[in-house]
Amino acid sequence: MIGRRTFVGYYALALAISLILLYRALTGRHPPAVGATPTVLVLEATQPASWQDLLTAGSVLQNRLRGLCPENGGALGWVRQGDRLVVSVPPDLPQGRVVVEASRVGLVEIVEGGTEFLPIGSTVETGPWPHPERGVYQVVLTAEHFVTAEARMGKQDRPVIEFVLTPAGDQLLAAHTVGQRGYYLCLVVDGQVLNCPVVRTPLTNRQGLIELTGNATLDDACTLAMLLRSGPLPVLLKPAGD
Repeated sequence: MIGRRTFVGYYALALAISLILLYRALTGRHPPAVGATPTVLVLEATQPASWQDLLTAGSVLQNRLRGLCPENGGALGWVRQGDRLVVSVPPDLPQGRVVVEASRVGLVEIVEGGTEFLPIGSTVETGPWPHPERGVYQVVLTAEHFVTAEARMGKQDRPVIEFVLTPAGDQLLAAHTVGQRGYYLCLVVDGQVLNCPVVRTPLTNRQGLIELTGNATLDDACTLAMLLRSGPLPVLLKPAGD
């Protein structure tokens, strides 16, 4: 005859197995092993950097990669040791992705192209003021002007970035879109044009959608939204010893 304690133990085991099977059925992924230890990645700056730069870089990386490892809550841990960052990478997050994000500044700028479509993949010069004769395009918004930025699929199966701006960002965007229907506001990352959507209607209420054009994918939109949420790195990083 099975005792009550033994029965409770069997029931708990069966429940645990059922939850694991349900997780795999819903996600198609294996849950992280209990007690699985993170891997350690040591990063160093590619140029002289202050301790403040390293601390900021760790925070930016954490924010940038937070959504890539939901099973671990995006728990990218890090600590500064001298002139290096020692990063604790969750088991389900590839180290290569951390290295990729650590090796690009990720400065997102929305620049006014006017009536000119800036070719995707081209390199442009940007600044606070436009200088058409020198090919300098004016920056309208940067990551600091975004409260939220989320990627999703929009109408006609085109990826969009749904955003909310700060009051200051709202004023800047309104000033550049009122009466400018048909103008291009282009997304530039580290000086390279990633997309160049056209303004269909004035944007004046802090919320809006950026509809990506061309062959842009949802992954492209997710990357842009991620960079907008995290902001740029103050210094580039690489694996120590490389």
